[in-house]
Order: sequence, then C-alpha cells, then structure tokens
Amino acid sequence: MALRPFRWLPHDGRRHAVNADLVALEQAATLCGVELVVPAARPTKLEWCWPTCSDCDAAWRAAEGILPFPRQEGAASGSRGVRSKTAQHQV
Repeated sequence: MALRPFRWLPHDGRRHAVNADLVALEQAATLCGVELVVPAARPTKLEWCWPTCSDCDAAWRAAEGILPFPRQEGAASGSRGVRSKTAQHQV
C-alpha cells in the first residue's frame, strides 16, 4: 500500500491525480473524473513538465487537508512566523 492515497500521472496534456495503488494497464478515473488506462511505459521528462490539472489539484488538496492554491491574501500569514505589516502594527 502507498504512503499517500494519490499520485500524479501525466495524461492528455496535464498531470492528473490518481489512486496511488493503480498498476500498469489498469482502467481508472482521475480525481477530476477523466477516464484513463494507466500506461505501461514510464512518463517522459517532458510529460512531467505538463501543467497540473487544477480540478485534480483542488480535489487532492481537499483530501490531504492542504490549503487551496493560490492561497487567499492572509490565509497563510503567520504560518512561518512572519506577520503581515497590518499585524505588526497591531501589536
């Protein structure tokens, strides 16, 4: 069993999230609902540079409890010990 529930797979010009336990030639659906067959060949370096499917990214982040991207202004402020200028003036 995989450490994480999903992995990324280049398909049709985008990198999509799929179930991590899928094997080659298995039919499945991406997190955004695209049907595919897991290829037997490893993706190329160029395919790994394809843009990430935004719907898969949003579904993956929701499932993993990760904030959406791009983050809203101030959503992550203070998370790295850095306060916004507004917060600094309120101290």
